[in-house]
Parts: sequence; C-alpha cells; structure tokens
Amino acid sequence: MTVTVPPHLVDQIVAGRCVAFVGAGFAAPAVPAWKMLLRGLAAQAALDADTAAWLSALVENGGSRDLEAAAQILQTAMGADFDAALADILAEQGKPEAIADRMRLLAGIPFDAILTTNFDPFLVGQVPGPDAYQQILRDPPHRWWEPRYWTPDAPGAPVVKLHGEVGPLGSSVVFTQRGYRERLYSSPAYMTFLRSLFATSTVLFLGVSFTDAYLNELRSEVLAMIDQRDEDPPVAYAVLPDVAPHQARYLHSHEGLGTISYDTAGGTDWSGFDRVLEAIHDASNPRAQIGAALAGRTVLWVDSSAEDVAFGRSVLAEAAGRAGGSTRMVQVGSAAEAAAWLRDDRADLVIADLAAGNDGEPVAEALLSTMRREDLRAPVIALAQAPVRAADRLTLLSLGASEVAAGWSDLFRELACIYAPTV
Repeated sequence: MTVTVPPHLVDQIVAGRCVAFVGAGFAAPAVPAWKMLLRGLAAQAALDADTAAWLSALVENGGSRDLEAAAQILQTAMGADFDAALADILAEQGKPEAIADRMRLLAGIPFDAILTTNFDPFLVGQVPGPDAYQQILRDPPHRWWEPRYWTPDAPGAPVVKLHGEVGPLGSSVVFTQRGYRERLYSSPAYMTFLRSLFATSTVLFLGVSFTDAYLNELRSEVLAMIDQRDEDPPVAYAVLPDVAPHQARYLHSHEGLGTISYDTAGGTDWSGFDRVLEAIHDASNPRAQIGAALAGRTVLWVDSSAEDVAFGRSVLAEAAGRAGGSTRMVQVGSAAEAAAWLRDDRADLVIADLAAGNDGEPVAEALLSTMRREDLRAPVIALAQAPVRAADRLTLLSLGASEVAAGWSDLFRELACIYAPTV
C-alpha cells in the first residue's frame, strides 16, 4: 500500500500550525472493549438485584446507546469509587505495548498540540483548565527543531485530555452522556478553547469516527465562520478507513475535510492506520526536514573533539541517509585545517566550534577571519553547547557567520533557514 500524505498537511505540521485530535480508535488495541470494561466495573459495584439485572440487559444488548446507559448507571451507583475502579481495570487489562509504535510515531510528529478524548493513562497530558488553555493558545508555536520531537525520550507535543484522565491527575472522566453535557454546557471556557483552536489551526483527526454531535457541530461553526470554499485547502484532515474517492471529494468540497484513507479488507485489517501514521511521521519529523536540507551535500565539521560533535553528526548523517542523499561528513580539528580543506575542496556547509581548536586558536573566529581574507566561500554556522554572549555573537556575525547556534536545536533551525524550502 502506497500512502500519499497531502503536501499541504506536511507544510502545516512543519510550520507549527497543526493540532492532532486523537480519538478512541488510536488506543483501541490497548484498551479493553466497552463490554469488558463495563463488566469489570459491574463486578466492583454494589448493585441491588434489580439494578444488576437492568445493567446486564443493557450490556448484553450491546447497542451504543445501551452501553452509554450502562456506563451512566454504574457511575451513579459507584459515585466517588467509579474513577478509581476504572483506573484499576485499565491498569490491569490495558495493553500499552500494543500501541507503543503509535505513541513513538505520534511523539515524533511536530504537532503544535495534541487533543484527545481518551481518558486512559497511556497518553500523558493535562486536563482542561486555565493552565492547559494558556499553554496551547498563548505560548509560541512549537517548531519541528525543538528537542521535544527528536531526542531519544522525546515527549512530543503538549497534550490536553479533553475528557479527563483516570489515575494520578485526579480529574473526573467524561464517560457518560451526562458527563458530556456537563463538560460542554457547565464550562463555557471549554468550548471557547476548542472553537479558538479549530478556527486558527489545521486539525488532523486520528482514530476519530465523527459520531460525537458536539464535535461535528463545532466543525460546522468554524466552516461557516471562515466561509470555506471548494478551492480552499482543507481546514482539517482525517485518517479514515475505506473512504471511496467520491466520498473523499464530497468531504473536501462540503466539509472542508481532507481524507487519508486506508483499506481494511472488509473490516479485517486495520494495519493501514499505522502505515499512514508512519508516512506522516516520516514526511514531517525533524530527521525528514534535516535530511531534505542536507541530502547530497558536504558538511565540514571543525571541532577538536570528535565526542563533542558525535551526536549531531549522527543525527545529520542518519537524516540525510534516510532522505536518500549521499551526504559527506568531514571533520577537522582546527581553523587552519578547515581553511586548507576549503582551498582544495568544496563544502556546502561549515559547522565551526566556538571554543579553541587543537592549535589553541578560537575555531569559529579564526576560520571566519581566514575565509574573509582569502575569499573562501561557504555558509558557516558557529556552534556552542551553551548560551553565547551578545558581544561574541555580534563579532562572529560581523565576520560572516550565517548564525551562532547555542545547541543542536538552534543548529537544526538554521539548517532549515539556509536550505529547506518548506520553512
């Protein structure tokens, strides 16, 4: 199966203008089925014979409305014990390893934020409230070069758990129709938050079935507000199963929704979702952006310590390799050696340490001075692993440095500014 990720979606993600909306389908392999969950709760509830029979009939009938009614009965009967019992069942019967790859891919996609209606503990985040709203709406957009997307233990984008979370956060979960009503109509800030985000960001729906009436109404409000037209790019995208071309055309034209569809072979194979998620990750994550910038180029590192630059070199080399380019990584230990290289060979990029080289000379300043004097040309980024004094920065920029980067994230950002056409 070949997955085509819409370029507009990739552009929005890379630019920090995309928010993921994660629904129940994302965590389905890890979370007990509804009937199993309700039976587990019923086993811990002190129910009289009549209520137990009523509950059993609702669960065994198995319609969505019946299951929602069963959940409401259990929540009312168990009171304050309900959330704790729900947390215990998810801890005992949940299978977080079943979605470990999905979680890794989600964390590596540079979304500005992640919203989820899932209350399981597998996706860690904040519950709705002023702190969460301020972080998502008022903080500067998160960009792909930030460590949160590319370090080994990268947490990914900040997460807001719209329906609460069982467990340590101590927030009452939205598990029933009454809970939905209270969240929607007793907390005006909640809907204002969602309206603001949906109106100003491109939303990517993952594992969402669009059966929530309030979600569909909210999307309709936004479409009417911005007067979405057929020729406009989608205001949202969704990864959905088994969407036929004529259905996709309708969703784009009348719902402002771009679809990325996968074939489930008649509802028997859901692995297509994971392939789509991986394709989005590989098209937008930091290594993809760095790889696109450096593919086929020669990078000259000027640093006396191979250990100091090992991490950055490995990230850049891996990224360029995954992009299919034949990137050369060359390291020398002093400004003099770098100048000698540039006299005889070509470099598309020079990354020079601020500290002294193995000849005792400050690498970046000495190299830039030599390059200016001898008219040796290549973009030079001066790299430090700590904050740089303003005076030192001005000196290096006046000598011709493209940027003075304090750490790997600054370096990655500058590579995008120099080379990547999508930023």
